[in-house]
Amino acid sequence: MIRCGLWELVLFALFVCATGCATMDRDVVKEANGEFEIRIYEVFGMDCPGCHGGLNKLVKNIPEVQQVESNWKEKRLVVTVRPGAQLNDEDIYDAVRRANFTPGKRIK
Repeated sequence: MIRCGLWELVLFALFVCATGCATMDRDVVKEANGEFEIRIYEVFGMDCPGCHGGLNKLVKNIPEVQQVESNWKEKRLVVTVRPGAQLNDEDIYDAVRRANFTPGKRIK
């Protein structure tokens, strides 16, 4: 009986995780179709899940940035620009360098 309860708990946790990930993706698509501008940049040198915290903080401090997400596995930084703001790519590259990573090209 304990094994059955543990198995059900594991399945429930997987379901909740999958649902949360799907919800996040829909939100990004919704914003992309609205008035937000979403930019994607390459970032090299992130080697672990903890690497992106400092980078996110530095980029989020840029006044024109609404939201930021980085992914160390994909080596990408996703930046949502505030409506009506004019974000300079060099500000992003500077934040990436200050976080001790290497900026790549802007993908989108």
